[in-house]
Amino acid sequence: MNATRKLGTLILMITLIGALLSACGSKAEPPTTTAEAESGESTTSTAQSEQSETKSYTDSLGHTVEIPVNAKRIIFTGSDLGDLLALDVKPVGAALGIIGDQIAYPELLDGIEDVGDLQGDLEKITSLSPDLILLDAGGSYYEENQYTLLSKIAPTVTYDRLSTNERVKVFGDILGKEQAAEEWIKTYAEQSEQVRNQLDLPTGVTASVFLQLGKDMYVMGNSALAETVYDTLQFTPAPKVKESLIDKNERFANISSELLPEYAGEYLFVLTDLSEEERNNSDSIMTTDIWKSIPAVKNNKVYYLNTKWNFDDPITKERLMDELPSILGK
Repeated sequence: MNATRKLGTLILMITLIGALLSACGSKAEPPTTTAEAESGESTTSTAQSEQSETKSYTDSLGHTVEIPVNAKRIIFTGSDLGDLLALDVKPVGAALGIIGDQIAYPELLDGIEDVGDLQGDLEKITSLSPDLILLDAGGSYYEENQYTLLSKIAPTVTYDRLSTNERVKVFGDILGKEQAAEEWIKTYAEQSEQVRNQLDLPTGVTASVFLQLGKDMYVMGNSALAETVYDTLQFTPAPKVKESLIDKNERFANISSELLPEYAGEYLFVLTDLSEEERNNSDSIMTTDIWKSIPAVKNNKVYYLNTKWNFDDPITKERLMDELPSILGK
């Protein structure tokens, strides 16, 4: 996987599959009375009615679509599978190949069908007989033609790359999980407050989030881990980060080593898969004079995190909250 693809994997975000279980009994059933038969027919009719019931929904790109009220076989294209898992929704297919080895919850992927890249493989998606397709339209890779093709397979709804809370609300609306969405938002806010109190972080100080991939260094805007740093931990973005990325709604930028000090805040959060030994290797950017000249480095205010934390879905954010005291040495 090249650096560009891996970066897209890290800052964007995906789905799970629920296996359908069926069983046939071998024992003969006793005769059914007329009342029981009528009751059974009524129950079956109600279930079928609920399953076939639809509602009109206008998606992020203005498509008005008739979608199932109780979708059962969902395809999710995107990198933030935790958005659905947090609502107790398990899709039947997802773009797992691009994030399967990067996320913080790999054990939740058991049994998931991989449907290809972020736009999805049409043949694979068709084979899963979906009743709803959720299509990530928040990146430059989105193609309206792909939407047209997918919508011929099943009702297809696009969604944007919003903040975590906004996305959770959108999916809650689409999937009839509004209450679950509100409950997650409330619970996470309480968890965040508890962690902030435990960490006793300084107020009014600046921070930056860097992502190291090979010999390249990227600075993050206000997405993925940066959303947690700025919105949850309440650090202030470094002025250059705010001016060059956040104010322009840029999610990340590749910067030369010479410019690192300009983007560095008083605290640095560095996403990297390098071990401490590898970071201290002579080929590492972390051994250069430019890196060592950064005030946060001099003041020992640099925190290294595994790249699996560079997602902003609810599951990742919950688990990161549990790990932050250890990461920050608190």
